[in-house]
Amino acid sequence: MSDDDIALSEKRMYGQKRPETHAYVASGLGVTRVETAGGQVGRFSLVKRCTARDVAGSNGEIAVAAGDDVLVSTDEGFAPTEFGPATSVGYDSDGLLAGGEDGTVARYGGGKWTPLGQVAAVRAIDGDLLGAEGGVYGLPSLDRLGLADVTDVAPDYAATTAGLYERDGDEWTEVRSGPYSAVASDGERVHAAADDGLFELVDGAWERCPLPVDEHVVDVVHGADVYAVTEAGTFLVETEAEATADGRGGWRQRSLGVPDVVGVAVA
Repeated sequence: MSDDDIALSEKRMYGQKRPETHAYVASGLGVTRVETAGGQVGRFSLVKRCTARDVAGSNGEIAVAAGDDVLVSTDEGFAPTEFGPATSVGYDSDGLLAGGEDGTVARYGGGKWTPLGQVAAVRAIDGDLLGAEGGVYGLPSLDRLGLADVTDVAPDYAATTAGLYERDGDEWTEVRSGPYSAVASDGERVHAAADDGLFELVDGAWERCPLPVDEHVVDVVHGADVYAVTEAGTFLVETEAEATADGRGGWRQRSLGVPDVVGVAVA
């Protein structure tokens, strides 16, 4: 048995016990759950077969935008919500939102969907921002806030095919040029993925993350650690040195062997 196949609970015998996180990777095969703790990447398994197009998590819940519906995690697995084919899911302070193939943007609550309006080609939802082919839109009003060809959004940030932008009031300022596929911000940490690597905002300057693989990162998310995933199916986690059993910290990786990866989320 290889070290990678040992359960995280067994690995923690050799160091201080670390909180365990389940990360969820969305791909063309479905949703893969990955166990991770203290910088270690443990067991992983396919927990839902579907054509996953996006994934998001909040307050212990995971939502998946799939080719036929929006799925929401339950104690028994993932349950359908009767939204229909979806392109994007995300959470704001009031709960789950989704963007549909037909342009419908709606909120889920009480077991039903309430339409908010129409936005074509929705690609990302996070907090009070929605990103689409036509630009950035505010939530829940769906007022257009500018930019174009948006690939991802995060609080006060937008990734586009032309550059990475930061919002200051009503204005967008380009902070990095070139195509960006993902951006994540939790108020303290900011990461963004470009064609040529993953970058982190450190003391006002953008620094390249020293990843252990040379693959295109398609998504990044913050939780107890920093989690990222590549299009080729490599799961990556970065942990502070003091939070790891070996005291080394940094980025760790594990290939999941799943195709057409599009996103990663933690609840």
